[in-house]
Amino acid sequence: MRVLIVEDLADVRAVLRRMVEALDHPVDEATNRQDGIAMLFTDHEIGAVLLDLGLPPHEDHYSEGIEFLKAVSARNSLAKVIVLTGHADAEATRQAIEHDAFDYLEKPIDPSALAYALHRAALFYRYHLSMREAAKVNVSLVADASAEMSMKDYRGQAMTKLLKTVLHEHGFNVSAAARQLKMSREHLYYYLKKYGITRPGKDEV
Repeated sequence: MRVLIVEDLADVRAVLRRMVEALDHPVDEATNRQDGIAMLFTDHEIGAVLLDLGLPPHEDHYSEGIEFLKAVSARNSLAKVIVLTGHADAEATRQAIEHDAFDYLEKPIDPSALAYALHRAALFYRYHLSMREAAKVNVSLVADASAEMSMKDYRGQAMTKLLKTVLHEHGFNVSAAARQLKMSREHLYYYLKKYGITRPGKDEV
């Protein structure tokens, strides 16, 4: 999965590039909203975007980042947008979630948090891509912005919904679901245990 970094600060882009490439993802870079949107919509291999909300010409505000999210949502892009921001602003968070941000990480970015966010983004991207090629299935997470949930809660809710959807489609055949999600059976069992997902009517998976 190719990752697009949309960030105006060169030093931050360099750090992010190293972190993403260490996870074996090829990287593209843009420094503003317009270039980022153009690159995303012309390169269909981009599956995730690391988006700084504070972009030129309004680096000290989140408006450019929100406009980017609106454009991605309007085009029904499969790419998952992970918002990166130094703004500890509740309104920025609310608007980012409202406009379909896949995840939300505050700077300085923790490598393990970024790795987890990209791993989830890859799962969703590949799943949605395979469904688009066959029959469209909507596995979007509708988050109540007024609910007092942490981003960890949102991530868990999204992953649970994805896993349940895929398992349901395969009659809870773990092997088939694992192939669909492009992960090992052991990896899938780990997630089932982590999120407490069991076969309907059964106490155990």
